[in-house]
Amino acid sequence: MFKPLSTKDHTTSYRKCLLYGHHGWGKTTQFAYYQEYYGDGFIISGESGLSSIRSAGIDYLPFTSWGGKTDPDKGSYSFVDIFKWMKSDEFANRNYKWVGIDSLTELSNHSLKHAEKLAEEEAKKKGKPVNNFESWSNHASQLIGACKAIRDMPMHYLVTALAKESQDDNGNVEYWPMIDGKASMQQLPGIFDCVFCGIRRTSGNQQDGQKVVRFLATEEVRGWKGKVRDEKRRLAPVEKTGNIVDLFKRMDMSDEDYENWRKSQSGD
Repeated sequence: MFKPLSTKDHTTSYRKCLLYGHHGWGKTTQFAYYQEYYGDGFIISGESGLSSIRSAGIDYLPFTSWGGKTDPDKGSYSFVDIFKWMKSDEFANRNYKWVGIDSLTELSNHSLKHAEKLAEEEAKKKGKPVNNFESWSNHASQLIGACKAIRDMPMHYLVTALAKESQDDNGNVEYWPMIDGKASMQQLPGIFDCVFCGIRRTSGNQQDGQKVVRFLATEEVRGWKGKVRDEKRRLAPVEKTGNIVDLFKRMDMSDEDYENWRKSQSGD
């Protein structure tokens, strides 16, 4: 007997988000905002930049390879082993409200190295040249597959990545998440409900002091590939904020609260 699900089911309320931007935008800081808003979370970390959120006290494990050897005594973990642990009862009993990857750029690099290593080993075993196409295909499959598998877990999900500048066939500048492989890079945004693009602008001058202003693109704007499944259309194409949780709070408001917020912003 089939039992149809409802779009009002609580699992549809989990935010599955990709945030990408250049160095220094504040991508890692978003995990502290998640911790404050959603509760305890867990970070799969491939970067050494967690000092910016040290005081938040967020649980994490650092990956040092895609599928290499895990040695907790040496602080060495493979992404594959971390993911296996995330499917365990031990992980479930921790009752995390969200999970994050910081960053997918680093994870992609490890994924490609792993795929290339396997291709080289296979070629050596068969006495044939390395099949580069196969290694790139395996890289794309395992990276996108892993992102989807974690996305489908019943919790909020935030993935960060650096931004990569490129040009389309007409010479227009585009900004994509920086991961290895063009096909993977262009496929990645499609698996998330929200894709936010972090943009920095500097105002003022050196004599009087410069100020960094942060924005979030929520739609395709000037080559950035933002998108948000914003059912009630409460977000502008570009928002002046350095905190994506601010946008989630607005999207989660009741109609009455949102109307009061809108009036407060417009001075009505």
